Amino acid sequence: MKSKLKIFTDFSEGVLPHEASFFQKANRIRDDEKEEILNKVCRNAERFFTSEDFDEEIDKRKYTYIKKWITHKLERADVDAHLEYLSFIEKQVLTDTITSVEEKELLENINVYDQTSFYFQKFYELVREYQDYLLVRFRYQDCELTEAFLKQNLEAYERSLAVKDEIFHATKDLTRQYTSQKINTKHWESRLLEYLYDDKLDGRNKYHAFIRLVFLYFNYKEYEKARKVFDYIDDCFKHGLMYSRRVLFNYYANRVILHSNLKDLDQAEYYAHLSVKQDNSDKLFYLNNLIAILLKKNKNREALDLLTENYKLFKSSYNHHQKLGFATHYVRTLVRNKRLNIAETFAGNFLYENRKHVFEHRWGRFFSNYLMLLTTAEKPAEVIKITKKYNLLERETDEMGRENLVPKIHWYYYLANYLNGQYSEDKLFEKLIQSIEASNLNTEGLEMLNEFIDRLAFSLPGFFSNLKSHFEEKSLNY
Repeated sequence: MKSKLKIFTDFSEGVLPHEASFFQKANRIRDDEKEEILNKVCRNAERFFTSEDFDEEIDKRKYTYIKKWITHKLERADVDAHLEYLSFIEKQVLTDTITSVEEKELLENINVYDQTSFYFQKFYELVREYQDYLLVRFRYQDCELTEAFLKQNLEAYERSLAVKDEIFHATKDLTRQYTSQKINTKHWESRLLEYLYDDKLDGRNKYHAFIRLVFLYFNYKEYEKARKVFDYIDDCFKHGLMYSRRVLFNYYANRVILHSNLKDLDQAEYYAHLSVKQDNSDKLFYLNNLIAILLKKNKNREALDLLTENYKLFKSSYNHHQKLGFATHYVRTLVRNKRLNIAETFAGNFLYENRKHVFEHRWGRFFSNYLMLLTTAEKPAEVIKITKKYNLLERETDEMGRENLVPKIHWYYYLANYLNGQYSEDKLFEKLIQSIEASNLNTEGLEMLNEFIDRLAFSLPGFFSNLKSHFEEKSLNY
């Protein structure tokens, strides 16, 4: 039977955990039934995988009230909705079409606007345009208000611009480090922390400083440091600061990476499911994070269903980095679900269609999974062919200095040569050992190596068992 409260239930299912926390802190409702409805919305938002049913005996008008109350609270706090307002008013000013009602609201905002607001820079520039509008109309009394605002906030505005410029340069360094691993960016840490914790800085710069710090800590694998800045931003969201759904989804996606690296896969999966609740331009990025977690938890069927459901999104995307991530996950997931023929056809087609972009970002992950597929399909000659065609050994050799890079492509190639009758078992053993000696593996890297050996063991169980024992005996030397 259809619930009388289906519209409200569907609405409440879209509420996010940090929105729920904000509602609870902002709650001034004194009606017991209305308060219980709101509390149930908040409890359901926190639980995510389970939910409580709403009481159909309560007057439906109270559900309508709570829906309007929630919508109003979110609209008031939403920084992106505020940006739309600022852009609209700017257009009205620039085109001389601003109404008296719109002017009254703008003048009221000038009286109370705070330099810590998320889009303070944008508002300051709007006020400057509006003052020009007033001057040519000889409205000197209103000009006194705009002039006072511009003078009082000039220093904050100029600092905001300077911080924005510095964060831009930090971003260039951090993204280059992410792709090449050859740049030292630790000098940005103290400056970005200063911006993050500066209570007088505009919200947009603070949030951008947070994102760059996450980048930095992830690049250096300093996940406990990352947790501290996440906790700070988490508390900001719970108080309705720096809020928009776009920002929250981005935040959830980054928490996925944090908890994944902290080996807390249940929390990682929780945030990954949250991050894909809304369709936006970053959906493929969020989806890739969720698939990675599902594969780590061996939820292979669920991962395949999700990839299949979102295949059209993958095909229509122009983000080559995220398309490569999706393709890598798709190949890996098809192999785990024993769909080898489909995986081989897909990988070959993807490589042909994206040959201009495949080496731009993290190409090694795609090719190592492609070679795993061919190894599983017992096609060693194809492994050799692909490796030579795309100069994969040379490309991976260039990356060998990176910390904890397991030379998977070399291993697939050497194993293929053995399976193809070109190497003896002794030569295979020697080649694999030499490749690891040339690598830069610490304790974490050796764990990754052991996991990789376990995945390869199906091809030569006895051989890889002996190889694993060899590394365990020699591990102190690496």
